[in-house]
This record gives sequence, C-alpha cells and structure tokens, in this order.
Amino acid sequence: MTITATTDTAMKASQTTPTVAPAEHPARAPRAGRPARRTFTAEYKRRIVAEYEQAPTGEKGRVLRREGLYDSSVKQWRAQIEAGTLGTVSKRRPRAGQSPEQARIAELEKQISKLESDAARKDKVIADRDAALEVMGKGVAFLEALSKKNKG
Repeated sequence: MTITATTDTAMKASQTTPTVAPAEHPARAPRAGRPARRTFTAEYKRRIVAEYEQAPTGEKGRVLRREGLYDSSVKQWRAQIEAGTLGTVSKRRPRAGQSPEQARIAELEKQISKLESDAARKDKVIADRDAALEVMGKGVAFLEALSKKNKG
C-alpha cells in the first residue's frame, strides 16, 4: 500500500511540475531538456587513455563508469594517439571566415565535380549503347546471311 501511495504521489508531482526548464532561446527549443554534447580536450583524452591502459583488468570498467565514457571512445582515442592525429583539426569542420570569393570557388568546385561525374556516367551509357548496337548489327548480318542461304 505504501509503495502504491508513494508512486501515485510521485506521478502526480511529476505531472504538475515541469521537468524541463523553458527554453531561453526559441531557436534552441527542439534541444530543450536534452544534455549538451560533451567535448574533450586532447590532454584529457591522453590522460584517460593512459589511466585506462594502466588499470588492472578488473578496474578498466571502473575508470569508464567514473568518467561516463564508453570503451569505444577510449579505443578511438588510442588509435588517434597512435596515428598522431589526436589534437589536430578535423577537415569536416566548416571554415568560420570564408570570404565571398572562397565560398564561390568552393561552390564552383562542387559543381565541376558533379558535372564530371555526370559526364563519366553518360560516357558509360554511350559505350554500353554502342556495344549493344554492334551486337545487334552482327545479329542482323547473321540473319541476312541465313535468309540468303535458305533462298539459294
């Protein structure tokens, strides 16, 4: 009985009390109430990888739980350290200060790339059609030869 009463009380309280604070910025409203994505410094990553590797077999999970991490993150960081890419800037990040000329150049390069791929695709279609026409021509010639042979 007590558990039910406590549960009912908790349910009523959760229905009347908002669990999410109202968004201060309307543009961020869809992300309201969701945790912010964490970012880690290169120094932090190196420290955690070193601590994880030095931990005995049964203690590695404790390190991950304490920091709220997954082993896949530590594996990825270790690979980055070994490759020497930890702490380097990713190419996927957009440039903050592109001039109008640079933006136009990027747009044109993208357009050129698309046109080149379209041209390559069309060249392949044309080559396939030429091959089909050649086969059909040989078939027609063969049928004509058979027709002349049967008539003669």
